[in-house]
Amino acid sequence: MARLPLPVHSYTLRSTPASPARLVNCYAEALPADAKTPLTLSRVPGIASFSTIGNGPIRGMHSAFGYLFVVTGTELYRLDSSASVLSMGTIPGTGWASMDHNIDTLVIVAEPNAYTCDPTTFGSVAQITDVDFTGRGAKYVRFVDNYLLFMEPNSGRFFGADVGSATSYDALDFATAEAAPDDLVGMEVDHRQVILLGEETGEIWENTGAAGFPFERSINGFFEIGCSNGDTVAKMDNSVLWVANDYTVRKLQGVTPQRISTHAVEQFLTTVDLSTGKAYSYSQDGHFFYVLTFSTGCWVYDATSNEWHERSSYPHSYYTWKCHAAAHGRQYVGDFASDAIGYFDPETYTEVSSTQRMEWTYQPIYAENRRAFHNRLEVVMEVGVGLTTGQGSAPEMMMAYSDDGGQTWTNLPNKSIGPIGAYGVRVAWTALGSARQRVYRGAISDPVKVVISDTVIDVTGGYI
Repeated sequence: MARLPLPVHSYTLRSTPASPARLVNCYAEALPADAKTPLTLSRVPGIASFSTIGNGPIRGMHSAFGYLFVVTGTELYRLDSSASVLSMGTIPGTGWASMDHNIDTLVIVAEPNAYTCDPTTFGSVAQITDVDFTGRGAKYVRFVDNYLLFMEPNSGRFFGADVGSATSYDALDFATAEAAPDDLVGMEVDHRQVILLGEETGEIWENTGAAGFPFERSINGFFEIGCSNGDTVAKMDNSVLWVANDYTVRKLQGVTPQRISTHAVEQFLTTVDLSTGKAYSYSQDGHFFYVLTFSTGCWVYDATSNEWHERSSYPHSYYTWKCHAAAHGRQYVGDFASDAIGYFDPETYTEVSSTQRMEWTYQPIYAENRRAFHNRLEVVMEVGVGLTTGQGSAPEMMMAYSDDGGQTWTNLPNKSIGPIGAYGVRVAWTALGSARQRVYRGAISDPVKVVISDTVIDVTGGYI
């Protein structure tokens, strides 16, 4: 018997079948040095139901003043921790909504227009009509040092409201990221610094207290990596991440955009329309996740392990939960395919009421191009986790194998992972035939806890 290493990441390359490893709706977690195994595979948190609001889709979410604010369809709603809903007014448009707030006002940007909202008053949404705002328009809004700052579309400029205000603007309160001639596409605020991301370059600005509009570029606050889409910008783990203009994912370390993507992620990015991407970040159970979604797939960076995994909403290849906000001690997410609001919950094993399918693919077992006999495969995991009734009361693991590098798959019989309390169950397959090279793929769809600690295999032979 030999140990078949658990996959630690998704790393499928289209150019070679030598690395078919995938993690879908699961991630690797390193264990202490004295543990029985070096790591486990755990199911990603499911999504518990919180509310359904308006007509959908969910276009934006923001936490402020003790409430969760949600743009769904063309309406803005305020929710408290018990899901009590108050309609705040209309936000026209169909695209993403950017939100932030100062001490007493919520501001919503639906490019090119912006709206204010009194968080205490029903139907208080009002469009910003100051001519020094409407003459520019905006795509993103961020708050720093009592200023609401806006990125002007199709230019290199950003501008601000008067200090402490959301409705008053001055034509001279603007600045231009002019170290390079490219237009801005993204903006974020981190540690009181304004990160301005252009098509080909980036700049770091800060409030220097200068007369007039007090923001100036920081010393050495320039880098020669751009951004493909401002909607992929997110703050995480004391830094800022984004999809760069060279098909990499970058993390700002000081003034250096550090590459954190793998070749597999970058190959995926070359196959999609980067302008359709949307990202957010959240932390849970000691993990910091950057969730990058597209219409054909979703890749997630775990900053704790520095590894990537994938997520999907069954039966799709993509992930529909594209908006996020932390409020009420929860990590809320909104569904861009419906009007649903949920929250990540490690003890929920569905996406609201839909199946969450966990799937993992091992690295190949290669017999140096000789035919080897696979006698037995066993997955070591927490068993006896079945539910008392319904789906999951008799949970099973699915297993398939491929002898041609993942081009075609043969399904093996499903194996029980134990009804509730059946702690002696062993999840194993025998008499698996022979192959010169083989890849195994496991999956679980039942709504139960899954923690896999090891995989062992008995392979003999190696004959021509």
